[in-house]
Amino acid sequence: MNTRARPLGITLLAVLHILQAILLFFGGLALIALGAFIRRGFFGPPRLLHGFVSLIGVVVVVIGLLYLGLAWGLWTGKGWAWLLSLVLAVLGLIVSIIALVRGRFVTIVILILDAIILYYLFRPNVRAFFGEQKTSSQTMPATGTSAQPATAARFCSNCGAPAQANEKFCSHCGRPIS
Repeated sequence: MNTRARPLGITLLAVLHILQAILLFFGGLALIALGAFIRRGFFGPPRLLHGFVSLIGVVVVVIGLLYLGLAWGLWTGKGWAWLLSLVLAVLGLIVSIIALVRGRFVTIVILILDAIILYYLFRPNVRAFFGEQKTSSQTMPATGTSAQPATAARFCSNCGAPAQANEKFCSHCGRPIS
């Protein structure tokens, strides 16, 4: 399990996926029940339609369970969850752009949200949470010299903010502290 602090945006994204999973799960169960009612002849549609409606319901339930797994992966900082979220955001952008070209301007909200998610997934502290970005101490070769003493003042090399001796990431900009 990841010992780094989970970024707030990842927590929000995981909760969003949990809500999606719940809606998809119960929506799929409703479709399965509708298929059963059609089969029994309670509704006017042809009885052959029950299999198709039930199959769609099963697919929706499975997608809901997959979203629940994605939420767990985001919550625990699994690298595959970062990658899958990235793929879903890119696909969402593509679908939103196609919908905009076809004149559906309501999808601009989804386009903006997917763009924000895509940008956020590449933030250094988010990448580090998922183990996608190495800290500067992991990328620099050992020189054989002694490290800075723990009492020396430290500052972020990116934004210049002061940092505590035990901090690995800047509390101001989120970049790794060297």
